[in-house]
Order: sequence, then C-alpha cells, then structure tokens
Amino acid sequence: MPPVTVTVALGAEEVAAIDRYVDSHRPGRSRSEAVAEIVALWAASQDGRPAASPDEGMRPEDLNASNDS
Repeated sequence: MPPVTVTVALGAEEVAAIDRYVDSHRPGRSRSEAVAEIVALWAASQDGRPAASPDEGMRPEDLNASNDS
C-alpha cells in the first residue's frame, strides 16, 4: 500500500514532546518523519490485535439488590 497523507492537529504540549523526541532520538528528522515513525512503532506493537472493547458494566437484567454498592 502506498503511503497516505494524514493531517493531524496537535496542541503545543504534543508538538513540544515531538520536538524533544527528535532532539534526543532522531536529530535532523522533521516533525512529520518523527510522527510517522512513532505511529509505525505503535502499530507494529499491536500485533494485529483488535482494540479492547470497553467495559460496559452489568446488563440491566443482571442487576439486583445483591450487587448494589
């Protein structure tokens, strides 16, 4: 699959963190290259696992006085 361009709006704290990452780990790289590398490393660590489903709590029919707290 060819590369896809994605535009992401980041806050000042996130940009500063990316700049620190570049300064300490990848001098000379652009922010775009650093973000692409960070996302690639994260994606590789996921092992193709689907995202965990959120805990939705107990179903209404399972609720009773014994599980009130």
